Amino acid sequence: MSAGDSATSICNIALIALGEDPIKALSENNKRAILCSARYDDIRRAILRSHPWNFALKQRNLSADPVAPLFTWQYRYAVPADFLRFYNEPEQDMAIWNIMADDTGALFIYCNDAAPLQVVYIYDCQDPTRFDSLFVQAFAYQIASELAISLSQNSQRAQQGLAMMEGKLSIARLAGAQENSPREWDDDILLRSRR
Repeated sequence: MSAGDSATSICNIALIALGEDPIKALSENNKRAILCSARYDDIRRAILRSHPWNFALKQRNLSADPVAPLFTWQYRYAVPADFLRFYNEPEQDMAIWNIMADDTGALFIYCNDAAPLQVVYIYDCQDPTRFDSLFVQAFAYQIASELAISLSQNSQRAQQGLAMMEGKLSIARLAGAQENSPREWDDDILLRSRR
């Protein structure tokens, strides 16, 4: 974990990569801080969704919603408030489901599995002190990539930031695979996926 990290320090990694002066706080009244502040949360959520980060996994047992689906599905479950995406382990016999909004715009998981619905998902981790160091690097270089043109008018720097972010994600995938115990390949997964 990156106990010393903050939103400002992550943005400063990006700014330094772009050859820009670092900031003291996201609340500063300058272009660098304003752009970092405006893009920080959106980019953080996108990078969290891009990889099954171990630090951002959660388990939850969901209760069925009292309102039944209109058709196709037997049950619906409210998506947790901090939900970003499911984490599906390839060897699990996963339920067939859909995520859809109701008339109010609230998101629900629709499926035929009775309660409790056991889910593992990537949550919207907002505390920088909980971020993995590889996540911090991927996040910062994505910020650099997205702010490069606005701050430096240099599309080559945007491409360099993107390449650095993709490299950090590759390293993160390898590290994540090594941190978890090896799993035996389930030969029947291909058959189940044809349902």
